[in-house]
Amino acid sequence: MKYEGVSINYRYFIKSITPLLILHYFFENIQNYKKQKSLLVVFGILSFFVGDLFFLDRYSVFSFNMAIGLLISAKICFIICFLNHEDFKFKHIIPFLIFCSVYMLFLLTAIFNNIKDIYFVQVLVYLFFTLMFGLFTYLRYKVVSRVSFNLGLIGFLLMLVVDGLTALNMFSSSFQYNMLSSSVIALAFNLSQFFIVVGLLKENTEKS
Repeated sequence: MKYEGVSINYRYFIKSITPLLILHYFFENIQNYKKQKSLLVVFGILSFFVGDLFFLDRYSVFSFNMAIGLLISAKICFIICFLNHEDFKFKHIIPFLIFCSVYMLFLLTAIFNNIKDIYFVQVLVYLFFTLMFGLFTYLRYKVVSRVSFNLGLIGFLLMLVVDGLTALNMFSSSFQYNMLSSSVIALAFNLSQFFIVVGLLKENTEKS
């Protein structure tokens, strides 16, 4: 992001507050979650945090690649946390697949003319794991409690907002980046992780 006139140390300090609060909340309520997957949640939150720090300098190819790698690692952690062994019917995921196809088509169309070759493959791989994360979020429907499913789904949708606005900021010349869009990205990024973590903590409550 473009933060003119703000010291980088201040940005690092501000960005470290939310993951610490989320981790504190998680450890305070960890008794409600599967112990064998707790480390994955912690690693996922930390990977989101460090990846976000690398994105402060994302116009550097090295920082961009590090950020993408860490953010993908975070999503893999939560994909594993969302895994379940329930059978599902393909027709039940058709609405989700249509939604994701429209989202990807819109985003790739918007950024295609400006994205450089050195970023293209990474962006496609990142979008793939984002949609995989969304798929496993969606497959929790009627497997976990309604509250847990809804919170996880909200977290995923907020993540789509973050990914979409960030991609437009980097690769679309027509996108107007300003304080409002910067605030929306930051707020949605932090809230998405919070909703996902709370959703995981509530997945063992009675299904409705």
